[in-house]
Amino acid sequence: MFFIAFFGIQDKDKQIGSYNNIICPSCGRLGRYDIHKAYRYLHIFFVPTFRWNIRYLVKTSCCGTIYELDSDVGRAFEKNPDTEIKAENLHRIYSHTPFKYCSNCKTDVPSEYSFCPYCGGKL
Repeated sequence: MFFIAFFGIQDKDKQIGSYNNIICPSCGRLGRYDIHKAYRYLHIFFVPTFRWNIRYLVKTSCCGTIYELDSDVGRAFEKNPDTEIKAENLHRIYSHTPFKYCSNCKTDVPSEYSFCPYCGGKL
């Protein structure tokens, strides 16, 4: 936060909702998207007056991958939580999971394995 006398600049991250029953584009598991709105704003006497750098971020509940949502879809979701979010509206920003997911035996396997140690299936 930048503050001089009676005005300042601050970053804000606000959760605007969640979108349930999705198939994760990263790991293929059933989960949900948690949608956040992140922006920077100027405040005068602690009253927000001007916003810029508005981004809509999506975090998956299953593997924690973070996507940026298209701005027009994000604004529509903010007004109407029943707005459909498609995979082509998402742009991957960050993906780190310490586990891979075995689709054969439905278990989490450490990421250094190429084959599942429980069932032998290829990861």
